[in-house]
Amino acid sequence: MDLVYAALERADAVVAGSPIYFDSVSAQLKLVMDRCNCITPVVRQPDGTGTFRALWKRTRRGIFVTACGPRQRWDMAERAVRGFFKWVGVKWEETLAYVHDDIDLGAVAKDAPMLERARGIGERLATSPPLTVETPPA
Repeated sequence: MDLVYAALERADAVVAGSPIYFDSVSAQLKLVMDRCNCITPVVRQPDGTGTFRALWKRTRRGIFVTACGPRQRWDMAERAVRGFFKWVGVKWEETLAYVHDDIDLGAVAKDAPMLERARGIGERLATSPPLTVETPPA
């Protein structure tokens, strides 16, 4: 995980991708998400209560890419990814969901509007200026 933490911390953008399994992300992505819990640890306050302290500033842009059948719910997986992004300092910007009936391998390659949208998202991520962290008012 040390390599994953380092890559996430220095990234300008993060793209999380997963098919939908049982209305959620794959076990592999969920494992990475769970292992990143340490990025925003709970700390004890002087009064004995706990609070969360983000170790990384919110300076990365994030996109969730997913694919599923028409009877599956990708919105619940998106909610988990959005929470993960927030936890590791990523500003969620968009979800690209390929919802389809077919079972043909590579079917998305025939979906010109979806490919155009994906290219547009990639171009925007690659050319957008870095996010700046607003300084809280004094």
